Amino acid sequence: MAERRAFAQKISRTVAAEVRKQIAGQYGGSPQLLKNLSVGGNIPLTEAVEPVDFEEYLITHPPLIESGPLRDLIEFPPDDIEVLYTPRECRTLGQDVPEEGENDSHVRDCTRSYTEDWAIVNRKYHKLGTAFNPNTLDKQKERQRGLPKQVFESDELPDHSSYQDDQDDLKRRSMSIDDTPRGSWACSIFDLKNSQPDALLPHLLDRVPNEEIDRHNEDQRKSNRHRELFALHPALDEDEPIERHCVPDVPKEHFGQRLLVKCLSLKFEIEIEPIFASLALYDIKEKKRISENFYFDLNSEQTKAMLRPHIPSAAISTLARSAVFSITYPSQDVFLVIKLEKVLQQGDIGECAEPYMVFKESDAAKNKEKLEKLRSQSEQFCQRLGRYRMPFAWTAIHLMNIVNSAGSLERDTELDMGLSERKGSWSERRNSSIVGRRSLERTTSGDESCSLTSFRPATLTVTNFFKQEGDRLSDEDLYKFLADMRRPSSVLRRLRPITAQLKIDISPAPENPHYCLTPDLLQVMPYPDSRVRPTKEILEFPARDIYVPNTTYRNLLYVNPQSLNFANRQGSARNITVKVQFMNGEDPSNAMPVIFGKSSCAEYSKEAYTAVVYHNRSPDFHDEVKIKLPASLTDHHHILFTFYHVSCQQKQNTPLETPVGYTWIPMLQNGRLRTGHFCLPVSLEKPPQSYSVLSPDVPLPGMKWVDNHRGVFNVEVVAASTIHTQDQFLDKFFALVHALDEHMFPVRIGDMRIMENNLEAELKSSIAALNSSQLEPVVRFLHLLLDKLVLLMVRPPVIAGQIVNLGQASFEVMASIVNRLHKYLDTSQDMHGRNSLLSSYIHYVFRLPNMDPNSPSPGPGGLGGSVHYATMARSSVRPSSLNLNRSRSLSNSNPDISGTPTSPDDEVRSIIGSKAMERSGNRMSSHTESTSFLQTLTGRLPTKKLYHEELALQWVVSSGSVREGALQQAWFFFELMVKSIIHHLYFTDRLQSPRKNRFPERFMDDITALVSTIAGDIVSRFQKDLELVERLNTSLAFFLNDLLSVMDRGFVFSLIKTYWKQVSTKLYALQNPTLESLRLDFLRIICSHEHYVTLNLPFSLLTPPASPSPSVSSATSQSSGFSTHVQDQKIANMFELSVPFREQHYLAGLVLTELAVILDPEADGMFGLHKKVISVVHNLLSSHDSDPRYADPEVKARVALLYLPLIGIVMETLPQLHDFTGMFIDFCILLIVLGGIPVHIEYRCLFFSISCFGRRGKKRLGRTRAKNSDELLDTGRARRSPSGSAFGSQENLRWRKDMTHWRQTSEKMDKTRAELEHEAIIDGNLATEANLIILDTLEIIVQTVSVTESKESILGGVLKVLLHSMACNQSALYLQHCFATQRALVSKFPELLFEEETEQCADLCLRLLRNCSSSIGTIRAHASASLYLLMRQNFEIGNNFARVKMQVTMSLSSLVGTSQNFNEEFLRRSLKTILTYAEEDLELRETTFPDQVQDLVFNLHMILSDTVKMKEHQEDPEMLIDLMYRYCFYIAEWITSHCYIIQYTINSHEINLACKINDHYKCHKFDIYSIYDRKYLPVGCVTFQNISSNVLEESAVSDDVVSPDEEGICSGKYFTEAGLVGLLEQAAASFSMAGMYEAVNEVYKVLIPIHEANRDAKKLATIHGKLQEAFGKIVHQHGKRMFGTYFRVGFYGSKLGDLDEQEFVYKEPAITKLAEISHRLESFYGERFGEDQVEVIKDSNPVDKCKLDPNKAFIQITYVEPYFDTYEMKDRITYFDKNYNLRRFVYCTPFTLDGRAHGDLHEQFKRKTILTTSHAFPYIKTRINIIHKEEIISTPIEVAIEDMQKKTQELAFATHQDPSDAKMLQMVLQGSVGTTVNQGPLEVAQVFLSEIPSDPKLYRHHNKLRLCFKDFTKRCEDALRKNKSLIGPDQKEYQRELERNYHRLKEALQPLINRKIPQLYKPVLQVNSHRDSFSRMSLRKLDV
Repeated sequence: MAERRAFAQKISRTVAAEVRKQIAGQYGGSPQLLKNLSVGGNIPLTEAVEPVDFEEYLITHPPLIESGPLRDLIEFPPDDIEVLYTPRECRTLGQDVPEEGENDSHVRDCTRSYTEDWAIVNRKYHKLGTAFNPNTLDKQKERQRGLPKQVFESDELPDHSSYQDDQDDLKRRSMSIDDTPRGSWACSIFDLKNSQPDALLPHLLDRVPNEEIDRHNEDQRKSNRHRELFALHPALDEDEPIERHCVPDVPKEHFGQRLLVKCLSLKFEIEIEPIFASLALYDIKEKKRISENFYFDLNSEQTKAMLRPHIPSAAISTLARSAVFSITYPSQDVFLVIKLEKVLQQGDIGECAEPYMVFKESDAAKNKEKLEKLRSQSEQFCQRLGRYRMPFAWTAIHLMNIVNSAGSLERDTELDMGLSERKGSWSERRNSSIVGRRSLERTTSGDESCSLTSFRPATLTVTNFFKQEGDRLSDEDLYKFLADMRRPSSVLRRLRPITAQLKIDISPAPENPHYCLTPDLLQVMPYPDSRVRPTKEILEFPARDIYVPNTTYRNLLYVNPQSLNFANRQGSARNITVKVQFMNGEDPSNAMPVIFGKSSCAEYSKEAYTAVVYHNRSPDFHDEVKIKLPASLTDHHHILFTFYHVSCQQKQNTPLETPVGYTWIPMLQNGRLRTGHFCLPVSLEKPPQSYSVLSPDVPLPGMKWVDNHRGVFNVEVVAASTIHTQDQFLDKFFALVHALDEHMFPVRIGDMRIMENNLEAELKSSIAALNSSQLEPVVRFLHLLLDKLVLLMVRPPVIAGQIVNLGQASFEVMASIVNRLHKYLDTSQDMHGRNSLLSSYIHYVFRLPNMDPNSPSPGPGGLGGSVHYATMARSSVRPSSLNLNRSRSLSNSNPDISGTPTSPDDEVRSIIGSKAMERSGNRMSSHTESTSFLQTLTGRLPTKKLYHEELALQWVVSSGSVREGALQQAWFFFELMVKSIIHHLYFTDRLQSPRKNRFPERFMDDITALVSTIAGDIVSRFQKDLELVERLNTSLAFFLNDLLSVMDRGFVFSLIKTYWKQVSTKLYALQNPTLESLRLDFLRIICSHEHYVTLNLPFSLLTPPASPSPSVSSATSQSSGFSTHVQDQKIANMFELSVPFREQHYLAGLVLTELAVILDPEADGMFGLHKKVISVVHNLLSSHDSDPRYADPEVKARVALLYLPLIGIVMETLPQLHDFTGMFIDFCILLIVLGGIPVHIEYRCLFFSISCFGRRGKKRLGRTRAKNSDELLDTGRARRSPSGSAFGSQENLRWRKDMTHWRQTSEKMDKTRAELEHEAIIDGNLATEANLIILDTLEIIVQTVSVTESKESILGGVLKVLLHSMACNQSALYLQHCFATQRALVSKFPELLFEEETEQCADLCLRLLRNCSSSIGTIRAHASASLYLLMRQNFEIGNNFARVKMQVTMSLSSLVGTSQNFNEEFLRRSLKTILTYAEEDLELRETTFPDQVQDLVFNLHMILSDTVKMKEHQEDPEMLIDLMYRYCFYIAEWITSHCYIIQYTINSHEINLACKINDHYKCHKFDIYSIYDRKYLPVGCVTFQNISSNVLEESAVSDDVVSPDEEGICSGKYFTEAGLVGLLEQAAASFSMAGMYEAVNEVYKVLIPIHEANRDAKKLATIHGKLQEAFGKIVHQHGKRMFGTYFRVGFYGSKLGDLDEQEFVYKEPAITKLAEISHRLESFYGERFGEDQVEVIKDSNPVDKCKLDPNKAFIQITYVEPYFDTYEMKDRITYFDKNYNLRRFVYCTPFTLDGRAHGDLHEQFKRKTILTTSHAFPYIKTRINIIHKEEIISTPIEVAIEDMQKKTQELAFATHQDPSDAKMLQMVLQGSVGTTVNQGPLEVAQVFLSEIPSDPKLYRHHNKLRLCFKDFTKRCEDALRKNKSLIGPDQKEYQRELERNYHRLKEALQPLINRKIPQLYKPVLQVNSHRDSFSRMSLRKLDV
């Protein structure tokens, strides 16, 4: 493989870490914590190691501990797995199951299937695995209750309103800038002495031994700590964790959405007879009735009495008036149809309905007689015809309208009146069925999903019924009516309605309604009282199939007569009714009382009559007859239909009913239930004997039939049965299986008689034919079907003396059924693709045949077991003499056959195998010749097969589509196997036996082969069929996870290794993140085992080969020092992913290996998996943290040992971690439990951890992690950059943002305030706890290293981490402990701070001072104490604390400049506290120390007072910088204070300013460099004067302030050659960013000699590259560069305080308009003083303050331009030159002598004002004071000269422009020679040149103007010539016009130009005069 991938090459190479380790070893150093990609033994991390033989290890290493939590870590608990038999819940009070007895075996099996207990296997501790980690969002809340609120300063800012008032007040006052002294010393002392100190810390000044201080600090830290850190850590924003296997739902009866309908009252205009009603649901889209009928009547007792003779007593179950309907598929097409019937009477429906339409209740008195007559007629009919009914009326309610209307009702209306009393509601009498027009129109035809679970209950009043029409009673007619009702122009509206009032309540059904009866009339719990009127559950006939297995016994039959055609029958047959009976014989007495009663009648009856349509020979029927079927049917059971003519009129000798025909339906046909549509012939005579076994279709001899034996009677029979499958294939399969059970031959199936000899073939074909059965019946009988298939696998039947092996056939069909379910029922799958029906079958139903707990010995029973099954299987008992080695060598040609026979069974197999293989492709003999043959071979008949063994075998030998089918649903077979294994172990009492000998070797070989081939599938198919492979991968992982609980664990580890190896090999060849991701999922599932820790052998301490058995004592003595090489090796192995570690802690090794490999910076393409692999580790640690089994600290420490290599991995991969928080919190948890080990830990890990747990503050809780991590990356990089500067290198700051996979949903923005508060509390506690853990670790490190020699470097690291943690946003609680630790550290190692880590001393001072200004008292108290002790310590070392003094002063100045919410009042209190300590310190009272402290504190306080001014100008950046600038010079305490200005300006201003400052600041440093005697270094500030002219004057550092060498002040990081180089490089970069490329060159001029001296070619190459870039940009941007715009701003008015009468030049960004700066300043000062108090002066004239309103502030703003003298212009050639180092600016103001701004030419003067600033722009400040002002006044003629010169220049420029611009040229020409120009050139000439001036002083001006005009005319001519060459033909006329104008102008000017002043041309002596006579003659006024 020449072209191996990079990844492959990397695997085998020696890693740098290896080399480092060897070198370290040679020099005797202790091993580093390095992540070695191949450690010891040369097994790279990418390859699997050989796992430890777990069971063997436990035997050879018996535990030394007797009992306790540690002992429990060693082995799984004895009650780990329990097998439970749970009675199934029954929702009814009694179970309606047929009694045992004459039932056939199928009924018995069904009954058993619906009643037996659930068989559940429970892993008792499963919920402690990571899959059920309590640190998930839902569970975390309760674990976080009662947390204390941590106080953070960021949350405790002063009350905003009062703070704002103070600010406003300060704004209104103003202090002076340059003139005010710094407040008097005395005043400052007075302020300080009057402040209140904070509470002093007790015993702070006592001399206490360090050990005692440490002990006290530790006790303080350990109290009230939160035990479980992960309860605080936000749950990872994952979806459902992949390792979670939820318990499936218990199989139960299906219900759709349930609707409760209560019928309250039915009232007609007249009440004369009983009315009977029925309700049913219809779906008009499916054209189907979707419920059975609910019969009710609302008749009064008085009305019911009319029927007393016919209905003696009514059963309570028939008195129901409310019903619960179930709707599985609710839609817009569902109607609730109400049909009314009445007692049969003479006359058709129209006549009988007429009185109801004519009479009104209001006219009752008027029509009394008529009503009486009607009533008496009704009574007669009731007495005579009471048993018959006739159709009367109907109406329908569109269900979704009710639901939607009820949903949209006003929420506060009373529910029951809600719909009946609104305007336009249902109580309105309209010609419609319900709501009337509006409701009908609103109905939509779309089938959008409709919910019936949450609408508001509605009470309907239905007012209109439609009378039934005798010829339109069929369902087809009804569907037409219903469809018509939905149309706006319904035909029904035109019909005359029957007026009535039916009140109905419709509401969602409650969860458990009381007094409910099932469709079988069983009482549903709760049913407190049997005498109460019940509610009926109405059986649903779903619109589409429902796939739910049967769980209850139900056996109902619905007979629906539909129509009869007696048109061709002779004789009188008009009022026809059909009597329906269910017969179990042919005698009339054989009618069975199984027909359900309707309303107000007996519960069951023997017959039912259909309603009569008056005088109709071909009636339609709409009746439903509901029958309770007997459990077992015989050939004699049939339904008998008898047709009667009913005589309505009472005549002599006329019987009431006359039979006019007979027909019947036999219930069974070939043993199967008959259902469906029938069109039956009707016999005129009574059927003959034995008719019931035949169908009426058979023409019996001698019988007379209606219409020539044609079918005239249509009837539909529907069964709702959990006994009859109604599927021919299922029926045949069950029939054959039961024939085997009963051993009754021949079997009749359909038309066939199956004899015993062809039973085998039929059985096999029936199994195969199961694939053809309908899915719905397969699902309904799923449990029974799977049970039977299992049974056939484990008990091959004996047929005709032969054993028939049906294992293969059963396995195939099972795979096929499972796949069908998966394919068609994909909605009911969990995240792993497990179908819920199948998973609940395995979990609750599946059990091993004959393993019933109630039958202790295996025998008949269980799953319909029977002695007729053979009990052949492979022997599970082996002769003990055969001690054969287990061999897993599989033959190459067939991996399923062992290479060598390893047992007698194998030998048997090899003897008979060849023949058997040929026949079935199955290792088992599929059908041996005879039993005796086997007996002769093995000596006895083997016992029955075990299901898991048979299943594994069948799976291993399967191939082709069968194997593919099994792979598709591998999870199903794996779970079956596991449950079978557990049941087997449970029933053979082996759950406690040693695992090594629980299973025969063949089974284990099969499992190995199975795992190996499936791993092969995963590896080979992941690119083609990822979805399947993902399912297969998780299924395999769950299987192995399960096996860890029951099998030899070493064996399972070897299976894991098999998988690992195959995946690794593929990854080696093809580095693919998908495959790695699959392996991660696999690993995560394996490691979710509840005994993960035990599986890792946490007690096996790694030992080098020399010491074979580890001892506990050696384990406990680890922290005692690293004395021996052996000890070193042992510890190294624990900290690295060494081979011993990976072998002993097998699973932990795999997890950490995966982490190391994926996070490896060189792993291509793995970036996307970082989060995934980290969450695996996070999940494990989080789970351990909350696991009650590991609460004991000793146990925790053991668990932590499994994660030691994590430290090395983290340190190696810091730059890779993009989602730190997860990883680092794990790391911190680890530290909690590590005890004394972390001496190896590099402190940078801790440093980084702190960054992760900085608190962001309440207001910023909503930020997403992405941003968070960015910041962390920044801090990490800034910290690691050599200079330590926060600016660092700007390049790689953002790390491949395009690759990150953030989940932005983790923070939902719509949280309530309470939730945010809760989050803030948790956030605070987490930050505090994590930081306290880091503090604990630092303490451990300090204690451990204080005895070693190399402690300095480590302690420096500790100090760095401490300081970093102080810098972060910490809680008050943490800071108290942090300061205590810091004080102890300084006390133990003072020299560390004052001699070694000098920069950190400065840092510490800054941190302490910052905390001294905290708003929280406790923080201030501790910070003040620390600061005081620091001074004291420094003093005690050298009797002087100049260093601390200087550092504190510098820190304060830095703090003042950078801190946003700095509060001087709090700092004042801290200073007072320090003063108090000094006064109370008795020990040092006699020394100079108290005085020195007092001096320092007073000095600090003075600085502090100055900050008040800064506070008040917070909003005014210019003023703030002015103050800061002055402040720097103030604090002669030293240059470095300039640093903070740089920081500030970079943050708040444009970069070009910043770079100027940078540079400016550096220039101060360079005086000091002169102390180095190196020629190539710059000599003082002179070197830098080219960069900025400001440098020289600001360079001096007065000698009296500080001598550079005192106290090591110049020992900071900047005071080295490297520091200088760093600063200069930074300056160059800043100049480049600001676009000042010329200055870049100047900086590099200083740098180049330094690098040349150092021969640093690389740096020089970079510099020259940068220079090339800079000069390139100068060239490219020529003409496009822009620098600042300048304005003079003057302030006037006493309101402005010290700004009054001050003038500045402001530098604004390029192209700032006057209006913009004017608006900005006006707004700013308007806000400060009030808008009406500030006024902008609109002109630029000198301001007379006396004329201004003294109560207002005035601002004058003027645009100014840089001003250069003529000689300067020689040097300022480029645009950059003209915009750099600017000190002088000019602006012009026109005026006339009489005060106007503008006048005629001869009176127009101009004032030119030249301003000089104190410093040159660009500068550290953006506004600079004007220190000098000079005015030049030009006379009118001078103004004219300037104008003409300007015009001439414009002409010259436009003429010579390249490329030419015609438009520009024409514009200038037009302005010069156009006739219309006012005050144009001609007028100027006429005013000033027409006469020679009388004043000789003006001669020269006159002459100069004359020459200007001469030049001007010449330029005009050139321009015209140029224009002529540019114009097109269309502009020729325009050109001529211009030329005419030019000649006119020239002629007019000619005499004026030619007139010379003679006096100027006289010869005179040479006179030395000013060259600039111009200036000399002008009127000058100087104003300084």
